[in-house]
Amino acid sequence: MNAKPSLREHYKAETRGRILDAAIAELSVGDLEALTVARVAERAGVTERTVFRHFATRDALIAAVWPRMQRQVGSPGFPQTAQALVESPMRLFPAFDQEAALVRASTFSSAGREIRQGSNAERQAAMRACVKDAFPQIEEPQLTRLAAVAQLINSAYGWAVMQQHWDLDGTEAGLAASEALTILLGLKPAGDATPLDTTP
Repeated sequence: MNAKPSLREHYKAETRGRILDAAIAELSVGDLEALTVARVAERAGVTERTVFRHFATRDALIAAVWPRMQRQVGSPGFPQTAQALVESPMRLFPAFDQEAALVRASTFSSAGREIRQGSNAERQAAMRACVKDAFPQIEEPQLTRLAAVAQLINSAYGWAVMQQHWDLDGTEAGLAASEALTILLGLKPAGDATPLDTTP
């Protein structure tokens, strides 16, 4: 039987969450090019020393921000199968519309890119797994080329381009990305105009 968390543990978890939320808020507004511990501490209402008690370094803070951001935009993690990848933008892109400022910041600011870079190896492995699921016999360098394109389509970059340059909302952009992925992964022939089956 698990012991009930003590008041001190509860306060520690609440403070940690407040710091992470402050870091995410800093990404969403103002000057996005420098995510500093001082600014995060000020926004969270704590001292810099308190931030460093929870996160030994700025890099540790940045590493912890990414999974919290993913939860905030409703991402369940990186897809591992071709079908999961095809379904991913239909779920993610409408959620991106609801957190548009944060998604743009995490994509186009230097601090945001730094945060995303921390999960790059995991993301690449997931994209390769999805492509291998669709094409079990595929070999390098084609595997990497298709995985890179698949990532681009199913990304905040793809969402942003379709929103800004084509005026597509998240639902339409998600359907467009899903359609492209079904063709890229050989799940549907190019030129097939039949609607996507979006049922779970």
